[in-house]
Amino acid sequence: MNTFPDTEKKLKARISSYKSSLNQEKKEYGVVSDGSGKRYLLFWLYFLLNDLAKSNLYFEWYKSECSDDSGEPIQKLCWALSLYRMGKSDEAKFMLAELMLDNIYMIPKLLKLHIEKQDIWHSSNYAGISYAEDLPDEIRNAVTELDLAWIQELYSSFEFQRMKKRHIEIYNHLQSTDDFDKRRSLLQESCSLLGYLTKNS
Repeated sequence: MNTFPDTEKKLKARISSYKSSLNQEKKEYGVVSDGSGKRYLLFWLYFLLNDLAKSNLYFEWYKSECSDDSGEPIQKLCWALSLYRMGKSDEAKFMLAELMLDNIYMIPKLLKLHIEKQDIWHSSNYAGISYAEDLPDEIRNAVTELDLAWIQELYSSFEFQRMKKRHIEIYNHLQSTDDFDKRRSLLQESCSLLGYLTKNS
């Protein structure tokens, strides 16, 4: 996305255009392939619009139509914060954890913490430090002080830090081993890290 709409009316128009495009794909091909990433950009746009009811409807559509999609970090940031604003604390917590595991640099970048580049294997360009540095100003400026306090509380918690530590260890090992069975075992463990989380009581 080169530019963000600068008015509510233009935001709604862009959202409508992207949704029509995705629905047309579904109608023509039976699936949403979306090579241009509109499904992710809609999370960004809904977050800027901050219409929680319509955001929730889109989230449900996305989960139904893109159930096998792995997602991307900025999408998950917008999703987590929207869920938090909706009062869906458990879902928001898990989504924030997914964001952290997708890109370990984005949360500290957002919180203006010192960032140390890790010597680890990245499964995609979404995971690198440059992706966190490219977080659009419009998204960053839409994050409130209350949002940041919530992110800080979770990010500094024992369970998040334990999960992050093990994630870094796993991907450091993946950086240095070519053994197929070892890599498979490490990747399987990485997929289970969200099990470190507990639901709110």
